[in-house]
Amino acid sequence: MIKDEFKKVLTDAIGGNAYGDEVVADLVEHFDETGKYAQTAKDRLDERLATLKGWEKKHREEGDAAKADEEAAKIAIVEKAMKAIA
Repeated sequence: MIKDEFKKVLTDAIGGNAYGDEVVADLVEHFDETGKYAQTAKDRLDERLATLKGWEKKHREEGDAAKADEEAAKIAIVEKAMKAIA
């Protein structure tokens, strides 16, 4: 897959919102045309996912459902991105 194809796949899957566009931009910026792009992207998404889940848990424990729900929405976007590049 070339960089433009990679960007289109991700944009189609998760673009159109601020966080999804941020994720696409990050992954495209770190695209590796040697064929390692999928692993690099998965590693970056795994890191995001772990961070987001941590924040969601923290907000829920503190009773801030609105912030926890925001993190949950971001988690859903990252999970869609992971499926798109699988």
